[in-house]
Amino acid sequence: MSRVCRNGVLAAGDATPGSFPAGAAFFETLALRAGLVECLDDHLARLRAGLDRAGLAAGPLAAGDLAAWRAALRLLGGREGVLRLVVGRGFEELGLRALLPSPDVFGLRSLRTVRDAPEWLPRPKSAPWANSLAAAIELRSLGEGAGVEGVQFDARGYVSEASRSSLAWVEDGVLSVPAASTGRLPGTALGQLLRCAGLPVREVEAGVPLRAEAILVLRSTLPGGAAAVSRWDDAAGQPLWSGDPAAARPLLTALAAWRAQRCVSLP
Repeated sequence: MSRVCRNGVLAAGDATPGSFPAGAAFFETLALRAGLVECLDDHLARLRAGLDRAGLAAGPLAAGDLAAWRAALRLLGGREGVLRLVVGRGFEELGLRALLPSPDVFGLRSLRTVRDAPEWLPRPKSAPWANSLAAAIELRSLGEGAGVEGVQFDARGYVSEASRSSLAWVEDGVLSVPAASTGRLPGTALGQLLRCAGLPVREVEAGVPLRAEAILVLRSTLPGGAAAVSRWDDAAGQPLWSGDPAAARPLLTALAAWRAQRCVSLP
């Protein structure tokens, strides 16, 4: 269970999206490493977009008050971990839990849990995150370990996103990402990759990219914000795609450098 700072006061509990009524809250998840957070502004901008659309006020943490962030972290007593900021009507909660080791290379597994329709586009990161939780439960039921992410498709069979990550792939020299119409999140690490990749970008409504030269899993809590994919299996575990993770190295390097230049110190 994470430690939680609620409205500036240390409280018992866990900042878990599923613990709030539907539509009541928005959240962001970030990695804290050695007192540093990468690209905090990107997360807070996405969070405030949801709050504004729902008519909710941003408190000091959502507004980016670094003094408030540092005070909260002093209460939580940590310099490393996963931070989750949850904001709803009249409350802000900042939770801190352990940061687990991340795989260097991922496998993907197609899921049967269909990506649900968003409240609006661009999709907010709102609580409860029931559909992604259902996808994560399906993935666990398949016996896959931490090195495999489950892929959700929309109702039309188009790739949307993974249960905890965004997806991108390179095909014929073009960086392709699922279109917003598939119900994917506007991922923060994904947005950063689009800005620094140095490749043409295409939003697509498509199935499994069988001709991709490289596939990336993007998640803000991963070191550098992303990892390469080595294989993609269907829902029955049969292989659909395989590739050399080294093909993703130039994109991973560019993204890590972009994020490293945008660190905020929260001692």
